[in-house]
Amino acid sequence: MPVEGVRRPAWAEIDTAALRHNLTTLREFVAPAAVCAVVKANGYGHGAVVAARAFLDAGAAGLAVAIVDEGVELRAGGISEPILLLAETPADALDDAFDARLTVTVGSLDGAHAVVASAARAGGRHPVHIKVDTGMHRMGVAPHDIDAVVDVLSASPNVVIEGVYTHFPVADSIASEDQAYSLHQMAEFRSEEHTSELQSLAYLVCRLLLEK
Repeated sequence: MPVEGVRRPAWAEIDTAALRHNLTTLREFVAPAAVCAVVKANGYGHGAVVAARAFLDAGAAGLAVAIVDEGVELRAGGISEPILLLAETPADALDDAFDARLTVTVGSLDGAHAVVASAARAGGRHPVHIKVDTGMHRMGVAPHDIDAVVDVLSASPNVVIEGVYTHFPVADSIASEDQAYSLHQMAEFRSEEHTSELQSLAYLVCRLLLEK
């Protein structure tokens, strides 16, 4: 049976120079903050490894993907820079994530316990990021659980809390109600950051704010 679309006279030409230009422009805009380039979903159709190399060449500090398989693909493509998993990894995939040197996200108290157990099996020390739910309600640590999550992670000799972040779903909207909502999320994020045990960590925790 023929595969639909195989002989279709269409293709995509990826301008890696344009990707590098875009990343450089963004770096200049957000300096001195660093840029983590998101290349999930096959680099949004641009080719994950191709896009990743272009962004790294232009100075991206690291990369982000959604699932373990996407991170493994980048490692297989020769990418050695930090790769953050933006979704909380299922417990049965954590061993593979740590084996591929991927930085996992913790989005729940159960997730924190699973990460600690997997990191202990892997040995060594593994960076993790905590995602805080500031109102999107799709995934993230609820404000009342943040201190408990930090306690679980910081008690492990195999885990390093490297970052904390949240997700702004409507940050690109010009609607006044969406702008007000994003500002509310920012206030919530800063409040949790400064009132929780994250404030007392003895090491630098980076802040990452995600727009959809």
